[in-house]
Amino acid sequence: MITDCHIHSFAKTEAPQTGAYVPPARDIHDYMDEAAPLGVRRAVVVQASVDGTDNSRLVEVLGNAGPVALRGVAMIDADADLQALHAAGIRATRIQDRARLGASALDQLPELAKRVAEIGWHIELNTEPRSFDRLADMVVDLPEGLRLVLDHMGHADPAAPAPLFRLLETGRVWAKLSPTRVSTDIGHYGDLSALVERLGSAFPDQIIWGSDWPHVMTPEPVPEIPPMLELCRRALSQDNFTRCMWGNPERLYGFGCF
Repeated sequence: MITDCHIHSFAKTEAPQTGAYVPPARDIHDYMDEAAPLGVRRAVVVQASVDGTDNSRLVEVLGNAGPVALRGVAMIDADADLQALHAAGIRATRIQDRARLGASALDQLPELAKRVAEIGWHIELNTEPRSFDRLADMVVDLPEGLRLVLDHMGHADPAAPAPLFRLLETGRVWAKLSPTRVSTDIGHYGDLSALVERLGSAFPDQIIWGSDWPHVMTPEPVPEIPPMLELCRRALSQDNFTRCMWGNPERLYGFGCF
């Protein structure tokens, strides 16, 4: 059984460009049709950067019943009703810290951490190695028990992963094994096998997997889910594969309980 911890859902009607890209007309039903036959039974819908802090569509998506159980990751502002979002199935907030998106909200981490810790959420960071040293300094002052999850393995260099490992060694930081933003070998991911194997061996309880479906801002060919799962199967032991795909996501997102 598989948990996909990073997908996006958009409207079926063509949308205008409001951010870094034009949202594709792919929605949660398209995702379930594609992923459920592959053994995906749980998925986490992540608020896309183009939607900003308006989580209304995310909440609507989480209300869909189907073969894949859903949780969500929101982007919040000072007015966000965390209790209402939690009741809808949201279990984390997201911070953008990517140069290619033209802005960083990393300064908000300390204050956001205080807010979401009160409701038991974690924080997901779309960040990159230029911020790792700063993150290492910030982690020590975050509320006890609060976890940080690095989207896309922190966009780390597979050939030089030491800064990523130092963050995970704090015990407070997890890595999301979403390969398409890191690999230059899309569809095979041979350049990530060693990194994923090392992450699984060193941090088996701090890894989860996400497909990044439907792969916005990703060059052709459009990635497919099966080769990503095969990467994890060959690089992780059976026990660590199960932790990554089921046990760790269950703990992090609270599947099965509200």
